[in-house]
Amino acid sequence: MILLMFLLWSVCLVHVESLTVSDFYPFGVDHGDTTMAANDDGSSPNIPISTKFPFFNHQHEKLIVSTNGAISFLIPVNQYTPTPFPLGGDRRLITPFWGDVDTTRGGHVRYRETTDPEILERVSNEIRAYFPEFYRFHAAWVFIATWDNVAFYGCSPTGCLKRNTFQAVLITNGQHSFTIFNYANIVWTTGTASGGNAETGLGGTPAQVGFNAGDGKVYYAVNGSRTADIVNINRKSNVDIPGKFVFRIDSSEIGGGGCNTEGNVIITPRSGPMFGGQHLTFSGPCIEEYTSFKVKFSNTRYTLRCEKDSPYSFYCITPPFDSAGDVQVDIILANENKTKTFSGKYTILNPAFSKVLVNRQNGNSWGNDEHNISWNENVKELQNTSTVDIYVYKIKEEKGEIKLNPFIAKMNVTNSIAWMTFSLKMTEQVAIIRVTSRVETAFKMPQRGIWSDVFPLTPSKAEAKRLCKNWIEKERTFTKLNVAEPCPCTLQQALLDIVKYQPDPDCNMLHVGAEGRGNCRYRRDAQHCVRLTLPSEDGTDNVCCFNEQGNLIDSRSHEGGTQQRYHYRGDNHNNMPYVTNFCMDVVPFLHCCRFSQTSLNETSDEDETYSLCQDFLTLRRYSSCENYDPPKPARTSGDPHITTLDGLSYTFNGAGEFVYIYMEDDLFKSQIRFEQFRKVDGSLVKATVATAVVMEYENSSDCIEIRLNSIRTADVLRNGELLDFQDSRWLNVKGATIVSLPTKGNNTGKSLMIMFQDIKIAFSIEASKDILNVMPVVQGKELNGTLKGLRGNYDGSPLNDLMFSTHQQFQQNETDDSFIFEFGMSWAINETESMFTYEPGKSFSDYHQPSFRPVFESSVSVTEEVRAVCGEDKDCIFDFSVTGSRDVAEQSRTFQKQFQESQKAAVVVLTCSDLPTVPDGAWESTNGNLENSSAVFVCGNGYIVLSSVNNVTCRNGIWEPQGNASCIKNGTDLYTSSTTMSTPAYSTSSDVSVYIGVGVGILLIIIILLTISFLLIRNRQRSGGFSIFARSTNLTKPDDADDHITELSPLQTDLEQKSFSESPSK
Repeated sequence: MILLMFLLWSVCLVHVESLTVSDFYPFGVDHGDTTMAANDDGSSPNIPISTKFPFFNHQHEKLIVSTNGAISFLIPVNQYTPTPFPLGGDRRLITPFWGDVDTTRGGHVRYRETTDPEILERVSNEIRAYFPEFYRFHAAWVFIATWDNVAFYGCSPTGCLKRNTFQAVLITNGQHSFTIFNYANIVWTTGTASGGNAETGLGGTPAQVGFNAGDGKVYYAVNGSRTADIVNINRKSNVDIPGKFVFRIDSSEIGGGGCNTEGNVIITPRSGPMFGGQHLTFSGPCIEEYTSFKVKFSNTRYTLRCEKDSPYSFYCITPPFDSAGDVQVDIILANENKTKTFSGKYTILNPAFSKVLVNRQNGNSWGNDEHNISWNENVKELQNTSTVDIYVYKIKEEKGEIKLNPFIAKMNVTNSIAWMTFSLKMTEQVAIIRVTSRVETAFKMPQRGIWSDVFPLTPSKAEAKRLCKNWIEKERTFTKLNVAEPCPCTLQQALLDIVKYQPDPDCNMLHVGAEGRGNCRYRRDAQHCVRLTLPSEDGTDNVCCFNEQGNLIDSRSHEGGTQQRYHYRGDNHNNMPYVTNFCMDVVPFLHCCRFSQTSLNETSDEDETYSLCQDFLTLRRYSSCENYDPPKPARTSGDPHITTLDGLSYTFNGAGEFVYIYMEDDLFKSQIRFEQFRKVDGSLVKATVATAVVMEYENSSDCIEIRLNSIRTADVLRNGELLDFQDSRWLNVKGATIVSLPTKGNNTGKSLMIMFQDIKIAFSIEASKDILNVMPVVQGKELNGTLKGLRGNYDGSPLNDLMFSTHQQFQQNETDDSFIFEFGMSWAINETESMFTYEPGKSFSDYHQPSFRPVFESSVSVTEEVRAVCGEDKDCIFDFSVTGSRDVAEQSRTFQKQFQESQKAAVVVLTCSDLPTVPDGAWESTNGNLENSSAVFVCGNGYIVLSSVNNVTCRNGIWEPQGNASCIKNGTDLYTSSTTMSTPAYSTSSDVSVYIGVGVGILLIIIILLTISFLLIRNRQRSGGFSIFARSTNLTKPDDADDHITELSPLQTDLEQKSFSESPSK
């Protein structure tokens, strides 16, 4: 396949002849250049470069400068007559002017690499100007090659006076790369050996300008190449500067800078904060003089005026939004009587995922006193302004809606200081800070600025109690929440379950969410929390948190998760994403269960010191994992080793594109691509690895594709468009959530999670430079027996997983490798079925290889090196032996271990029922409700244990021994019931002894306790276990009790009836 690409927007500019040498980047011996000896058709030696240079989706560590106006990366180019692109034979070329140069007749070829700060700054400014979407670009390395005053081959004495001067500048930051071509004098195009005239240097086969991938398919040629018109290249441009061309060259599709008369608008950044104030750049269309610009976002009712930013772009400031997600942007360009409209897409980020640019120092506790903030003064929103204003936005709920009311904390702050101390004085309990630019514009625009995180103010203890009581009183007027979804029982189950749950952006060990926020700031006993992927039927959320030991945290005793009335993603106009949840669920939890509390080592005489949090938990249920059913994982790793959802393992190493997971009705589809493995030296082996996977839930989601990329490790595409995770690692797209996890240490791999919330199918993907390892995760009985493809049918039985696409059943006694291979090949797709996108120069036929036959597992021999790396791991042994790659083998082994942990987590664990809620006390468990966990009953400060049993163990799903447990206030008449409820902050059993006297008082207490024991036994026989002396809880569960219901004391039951009977809806 030949891909012909021309620079359509190159135009002849006659008002300026060309650049001059003074416009070039400095060159010559004085600047450290190497000068090649005079030669004809020669080349430099291999030039090692200090930074890998990305070009046509390949990384390069060396290059070669050719006398004939070219730079190559794989082999020298001594050919003097330019052959038309595309070229194969590893001729990977950058050709600023490929013609027959002869420096023995005059001129010099010079080159150098540089990291000089002035040069780096200059090229960075140029790239940012010509490519507005790369406004963050900072060059790390530059290579400058200059053909200075060079003559052509075969020139006559007169012809040798005609000289060309041109320059190629290669630029990269390690990930993206660009080239600048500068042209001064261009007066000849052809040497005489190419049919040119010795006097004029014209005619014959003229020079060629462009780029060639070396695969015989992909290339880029500037219009006029190999024609007589190429002599005018110094009067043309793609950036409106005659004699200058600028290209982005790291990917398989070469991109020009500047503007164009046709095509799409590029919106930069593609996503931004919900609170607005972002500097949004629009580029692509050429901007004529006197053009006006307007922009309309589909979810707002007004049109914004915009301002010209450069000859290639204009900008707007985003308004505040009250929702998150993708919106259409209409861009209207008007000039005289002509109006042209373009459309694009912009993603409004949930504050949970938006990058925090204003950092609150010591942000865990902010009250009405002095505080410090810092910010990055160089962000786009604060450029071109020397001073800024500091705004504090007070956030509060009014009549069911969230309101943001700003006030100025500081004015005329020097931006370059990037630090400010100011005092907070406000009665509202939630706020957000904005550093606001003071730049002036020609007309009114939304204010530009950057934001802090949404944060709570820390009130006094007395104020926290008042706020908590007010919230409880108001909350009791709302409809009672339905029973929450059960939480995962263990941390491993929480990490596996990316179907029903997602990592909590505010608290997770994966470090995904809004960068700049403190992790687990609002769940300080947790190391990892998860939240429901989608709201429950009543719109609620459920937060499940796990401690350092990996156990589910019971919020009655520690700061863990609870049910929440508002889902953090938002769902309607009464639920602003993140903010409503924060104000109405997170902050009340802090008021009732943290700010109003007395610490364990602090004594207090106040009756209600511990009651408020337990009151809160009657309205926001604590986390429980009763009846939790984990999802099922599958895997594809190494030279593809496959384990189905029902647990059958086999190896299939075909080459092509295959049905991975389909629903029987084809509503959900996932395909996977296996390619032959290529060694470091470029040779192919008879083994395959996964290199791409694509998935879509028809009519309900975008099409998501993940494919390897030699520069960026892996690319994520949505409907064929490359996604950018620079502004947020967490993107919510139509019907799916995509999370790009941060890499650890020097790891160059990439970890991704793709979650289809409506169908309960998700994928966890580990990518390296050579291979994709994929773990699908499926949950839901409604999918049982409805799937097909390489992953099996998910009916609970592995015996029928190897079903051919023709519905022929694979017989388990047929274990021949070739038979399994034929089974896998039956699921190969055809070209019309393919969901994949293909890079320029690639098509379905490049991957479809039905005649390929691999090395089968039974034929592998094991060397000592393989055994040393893999031990007895059969998959690792096979991968190392066949691919010869230690990296692939180790990655396969690591992923296999991760999968085995996931398989263990997929087993339903044996648990006991939740331990009962006890006023003024709690059960401290060693391992949650899991089998063999022990629990100790303790009371809060100022209370003593009054119990027939205070140590229990979970055995065979039952807590033993059974009995009563209660707390009584120290000094209270034993015949008088305590009248307050306590919080889950407790002293230990040893602490209780502090409140029992010493000396002869001990004897008195013993006598009293003996009497109480007698009365408890008698009372239990009469009333089912509830004590008449103090509120207590019976650990014996009635035979007819529902497994989901925790037993309540009479007082608690009465409170709930009063709270929720005949209460109006919200």
